[in-house]
Formats: sequence, C-alpha cells, structure tokens
Amino acid sequence: MPPRFSVMLPQTNSVASRDAILRIAETAEELGFDAVTVHDHLVFNGFWIASGMQGAEGPGDNRDLYEAMETLTFVAARTERVRLVASVIILPLRDPVLFAKQAATLDVLSKGRFVLGVGVGPPLNPTGYETTKLGRHRDNAAREYDAVGVSGNRGVRTNEYLEAIFTIWENESATFEGQFVSFNDIEVFPKPVQKPRPTVMIGGRSDHALRRAARYGNGWNPSQVSAAQLASSLPTLRAYFEQEGRDDLTEVGINIHSVIAESDEAAHEIADPSAMKMFPNLDEYRERTLLGNPETFTRRVQEYVAVGANYIELKPFYPDIDHLVSQMHLIHDEVMPAFT
Repeated sequence: MPPRFSVMLPQTNSVASRDAILRIAETAEELGFDAVTVHDHLVFNGFWIASGMQGAEGPGDNRDLYEAMETLTFVAARTERVRLVASVIILPLRDPVLFAKQAATLDVLSKGRFVLGVGVGPPLNPTGYETTKLGRHRDNAAREYDAVGVSGNRGVRTNEYLEAIFTIWENESATFEGQFVSFNDIEVFPKPVQKPRPTVMIGGRSDHALRRAARYGNGWNPSQVSAAQLASSLPTLRAYFEQEGRDDLTEVGINIHSVIAESDEAAHEIADPSAMKMFPNLDEYRERTLLGNPETFTRRVQEYVAVGANYIELKPFYPDIDHLVSQMHLIHDEVMPAFT
C-alpha cells in the first residue's frame, strides 16, 4: 500500500484565515491527499512556525492559532473524503468528558473521518541533548499548563484521560474512577461512527510515547523524526504492541516540516529562515526535514517509507497560500506517482 500524504492547514500565524483554511482543505480533497491536519495550543506565542514561514504574507497575527477541533469541524462541512486529523491534541489541557463529546460529534458529522492524535507537548525541562531547540516552545507550554491549572505528571494524566474518553465512547452508560477524573453512570451521546472508536495516533518520541501508542493507539506519529530514529524505534514499538496482546499497528507516521520547490536551492531559501533555528546543528536540520526539488523530496520520502512509514504528514513552509497550493500540486504531480 502506498504511503498516504497529509498537509497541515493554514491554521496558525499570519497566513491563517477562514478562506485560506477552506482553500487548502478543498485542494487537498481535489488532489487526493489522504488528510488535512491541525495542531493544538490554547496559549500560543507565535514563535513556533507551523503554518507559513518567517515573513509570510497573510491577514492575521503571528500569534493566531485557530482552535483545533473547531477548525476540523468547520472543514468537515466543506469536504467529503479527506480524513480530519488532530495532530496532536495536548490532552491534559482538555476536560475529558467534554472532549469525548466534541470528538464523537465531529466523527458523526464527518461520517467517520476524524483521527485523534494525542500528545503532552514538549518536555517542560531540558533532558540532555535535544534534536530540536525547544526553549521558546517549552516556555509557551509551561504558561499554557499554568493558565488552565494543570500540574503533576502529564503522561499519567494523558493516559487516564484516554481511558476515560474510551469508556465514554464504548459504553451506553459510563462509569470511571481515576486520580484526575471520575464520573458515575453518565450517558454521553452521540457515540463515534468508527467502532469501537476513531483511529488514535500517539505523538512524541520518548519511550513513554511508544508505550502509550502500544496501549492506547493504532499508531505512532512522531514529529521531526529522522529516518534512522524511526527505524531504530519501530522494533521497540512492535514489541510493546506484542506485550499488550495487540496486532493493530496500522499507522506509522512522520510529522515533519517540508518544502518542495523547483530546485533544492529554492526549497532551502524558503525553509532556512524558519527552520534552521529549530535545530542544534545542520545535520539534525537536514535529517529531520523534507526539503528539495521533486527528485530530492521523493528520495527523502522513500527513506522513511523504506524503514516502515506509511503516513507522511507535511507541515510546509510557504510565503503565501498560492505557494502552498503550488507545493501541493508538485507533490501530486511529481511525488505521489513514485509510490503507486
């Protein structure tokens, strides 16, 4: 089965707008992309570029970040086929009962196209050598957690919230008793169209993330991972799935910054100002992005596919929405055919 391609909507920074979001969603549907994606923050300082690029032209503010679930629901009404991927919801920031209802509603309204990606956000404290620079991103995350009054172990809370959400989705009357959330004999409808629940992908590159994916997910979707890191981690992930008695690892993704252009030089001209500051050195930058002309871009995708990736989630850099549309056409015309 060929890898599936998705593209992040212009949900963030100055390029974000109603019209831009609709245009990219409709273009993705027209060109045969598997999915459109959004990311999630409640507090956002505009430093981390997820849509557009440094100096991009758009009607908004660099601190704009349209709420993830509202954006996907809006897009659901204007599309029929593309999957709607939340990549990733920072679950500890969400009330799990309300979120279970929101997600089930979106799955029903979209006729079963919702995909739940889950993460905890960046580490709040440095953990030794880091393959991406997380200083401002980490500061934003700390402010975000403080703003909603969430403290304690984020991973433990995430696992518990997932269990609570699954309990609501899979039972007519739901009861759950946990450290952070408890409810007794509650009826929360509608239930998701997808049974027993929507596809769940776990973000993060830590061993905790791999264990979470094996226990609760259908797959793993790490951000800014190198092909070598993906290859070295997948045997561990499969072993954890086996320990859990599961054989339904269906999604092996990469969530990665990208630019495709007519030449390698043109791709780097667009990406470098935004992306280079995210990485500690040039090698990490090159290994953890997809940048280049169609031939280079295709070769880089093939490196990931060769070690097990089947889902390529692109976070393109671009100066304006027309340029993003052009990149999507290049991927459709020059990259996708290499995998059919």
